[in-house]
Parts: sequence; C-alpha cells; structure tokens
Amino acid sequence: MAVPGNEGRASGLARGTLTTIDAVAISVTVLAPGMAMLLNVPGVAAVAGGSTPLAFLLGGLACLALAVVVVGFTRRMAAAGYAYTYISRSLGRTTGFVAGWLYAFGVMCFVPMTMAGVAYLASDLLHLGPSWWFPLFLLGMALLVALSIVRIKVTTRLQLAVGAVTVVVIVIVNAVVTAKGGAQGNTAAPFTFAHTEKGGFAGVFYGIILGITSYIGFETAADFGEETANPRRSIPIAVVASVAFAMVFYLWTTYSLAIGFGVNNGATFGGDSFALKTIAERFVGAPLAALIEVGALMSAFLVCVGCTTAASRTLFAMGREGALPTWLGRTHHRFHTPANATVTIAVLGTVLAAVVGFGLGAGDLGGAAITVYYFFATLGTLAVITVYIGLCIGGMVFFRRIRDRYSVVAHLWVPATGVVLFGAALVGSVYPAPTAPLNLTPYITVAVVLVGVVVVAFLRIRRPDAVQRIGTILGEEGREIAVFSPQVPGPDQGHDHR
Repeated sequence: MAVPGNEGRASGLARGTLTTIDAVAISVTVLAPGMAMLLNVPGVAAVAGGSTPLAFLLGGLACLALAVVVVGFTRRMAAAGYAYTYISRSLGRTTGFVAGWLYAFGVMCFVPMTMAGVAYLASDLLHLGPSWWFPLFLLGMALLVALSIVRIKVTTRLQLAVGAVTVVVIVIVNAVVTAKGGAQGNTAAPFTFAHTEKGGFAGVFYGIILGITSYIGFETAADFGEETANPRRSIPIAVVASVAFAMVFYLWTTYSLAIGFGVNNGATFGGDSFALKTIAERFVGAPLAALIEVGALMSAFLVCVGCTTAASRTLFAMGREGALPTWLGRTHHRFHTPANATVTIAVLGTVLAAVVGFGLGAGDLGGAAITVYYFFATLGTLAVITVYIGLCIGGMVFFRRIRDRYSVVAHLWVPATGVVLFGAALVGSVYPAPTAPLNLTPYITVAVVLVGVVVVAFLRIRRPDAVQRIGTILGEEGREIAVFSPQVPGPDQGHDHR
C-alpha cells in the first residue's frame, strides 16, 4: 500500500547493505565510549562522587534488561524506527506515535550535544578561546550532513576503527591505574552508596541519568533493520555485544577514575571536566592523555553522525507512513538514505544549540559549549528513558499476547527490572531538583510528550488513514517491505499480523 503523496518518489532505503560487523559498528559508535568516559563521567561524579561506578552499574543493568526486550522484538520484525514500530505493535498506534515522536526528539538532542562536545574539545586542543565554539560547531555540522547522506556503510568501518583505537588507549590507562591501586589502593567501596556527593541513593539515582546517556546507542542497530542483510541474526548480536562491552568497559574505567582520585575525593573528581585526562597524565603520562582527548574528539564527531543517522530513520519511518510530513519519507536518489530527514535534524540541532548556548550558556556548568553538552545530554536521556520504559512495558504485553516460547523470566521479570531502574533514574532527575538550566529539562520532556499527544489526536480527526498506517511497515528479512492489511482488529490493538 503506497502512502498517499509518495507515488513515484524515491522512498526505499538501501536494503541488505549492512553486515553483522556493520551493525555492531553502528551500535558501538553511538555509544561513543571515548567521549562518554571523558565528558560524561565528571557530570555523574559531580553528584555520585566516589560511587560513580555504582551509577554506571545500575544504568548498565537497566540497559541489559532493555537489550533482552529489543532482541525479542527484532527476532520477529525488523523496521526503521524500531522503538516507534515495536511500541505501536505492542501498546497501540497512539502510544507508538508518541514514542516515535519522543524517541526522535531524544536522539535529535544528542546531535547538538555531541557536536558541542566536538567544539569544546577542538577549542581546547587548538588552544582557542571559548567564543570559537559556535564556528567550530557549524563547520562540524556541515561535514556531518555530507557523511550522513552517503551510504551508511561508507562510515561504519571508520567509526569502528576510531572507536577501537580510543578504547585501547583508555584500557591501557585503566590497567596501569588498577595495577598501581590508584591513590589509596583497590577497593569495592565505589560500588556502594556511601561515597556520593549529594545524599546516598539520590546522588546515585541522579547520576544514573548521565550514566545511561553513556549507554544510549547500544540498541541503535535496530534502527537499521531494513538495511541489514540478516537482521534477525545481526541485530541481536549487535545489541547484546554492544551493551555487554559497554558495561565491562565503563565499569572498569569509572572504577579506575574513582580510585585514581580516591573514593573520598568525589568533589575533586566531579569538579574536573577532564578527569580521565588528569588521571592518564598522573599515572601514565602526558602523551597518552593528549591521545585520549584526540580520540574523544573523533568519537564525539562520529557519534554525532551516528545519532543523526539513527534519528533520521525514525523520522523517515514516520514520514513514510504519513504520520509526519511525507517529505521526510523520501530518500536520496543515489545513496538511498533519508536525506530530507537528515537535513531537518541538522538544521534543528543547530538552532537548538544556538538558543541554549547563547541564551543559557553563561550558567554554572562551565561556559556555552559545555552547557549545551550537558543540557541536551540530560534532556535527550530523559526523553529516551521514557521510551525505554515504554519498550519494556510493551515487551511484557507483546510477548504475553503472542505466547510464542513465552518465558516468565525473559518476558516479565527482565523487562520489569528495566522499568524499575529506568524509573529510578527519572525520579532522581526530578528530586532533588538539578542545577539551572538542567532543572528545565523535565518540564520540556513533558511538553514534548503533550505536543505528540496533540499531534496524534489531530491526525485521528483529520487523517485517520495515517493513524491506521502507524507501525505497519516492516522490512521483512528476505522480502520486500510488508505493509499489513488495514482490515485488522481495532486501531489500537497492535497485534502481530504477520
């Protein structure tokens, strides 16, 4: 069934062009381990202090639970805009639309976030003043658009290579710090609630927000289900491999940082914007520390490309089905990538960065670029965590309904664990209230949800045919895109009609 208004237009993705290695590269790249460990960890340590590794452990367990849910869905269906489609199929079209809307918004937030990280690191490496952040931002964004529109396979191997080199360098630092016992010796204390800077449980739970920011992206390969040659095999491998790698790598790195500063020196740890670089210089040497910063800069740029390509697939999927303007559902005539969606994301990301950087960038977070980074990191994570909760709940509903190899542990208790841990992170982000301007992020997230509800309500009244198509287009392995018959039980029942 063609989407009205799309006849004769380029609307197909480059099907079957990605291998398992490419899928793994996409997920690991969006994790951006080098950038995450250099820029995200100090933000967590500012509240979690010496207990920062515990925040990363709990965030990792939540993402591991989600990975089980995503793998279960992926083995039954492959689609661009995976969260949008999976929630539509499990919790109904209205909820699916809002989830897709919120997920696209959340991932789009990571575009100005990561490009601000690029500008921040570049200005530091080039010894430029803080006012250079926006020209560097614009330069990076222009290059990003070009890389995002070419075939995705062109960039995935480069992304994996850069990420691998950066990880190796950080692993060397971890090994040296652990072998030397850090400042006061090896200890299990970083995995307790006793060393936070802001009140035990509350400090760790708020820290989970930026901790989960570092994990977000492990499931990104699922967005490329239609472009992967063997999605039911490749996507689960990519999702599980990336989250398992992230947990091991992040826990070791945050542990080496915690003991490197000393578990009782959380204020110093959290107050150092380049904590990983500081520890590398102290325990290994300045050349390796500089290499970490270069690797983090490259990782930040490549993850910005990854976030753009992931968000563009969700907008493409929603535009293709008519839930958003069909203009977004068109692809480049040569590269078969969602070019219109990509340009839209780049323009919005630039505008949002300018608004926050020039309007809110004089706060206590350390200047315009770093304010843009932490503001959109927090806002994007709140949006995506909300969708993650929806995916976990949707998994419990979907797998119980289809009764296909149903497991109480895998299909009930595991996603329920994800709901609890992601929920704790949401609560921790609201109470106690974070510093300005981060205290605005929960309200903006609620506003985005309400706008999504209004939009889908408008569609139900004015374009009910578009609502009927929500979540119906899947890229079936070995087949053309399957569009399910509209003669299905109720618009919100969300059954699997394959």
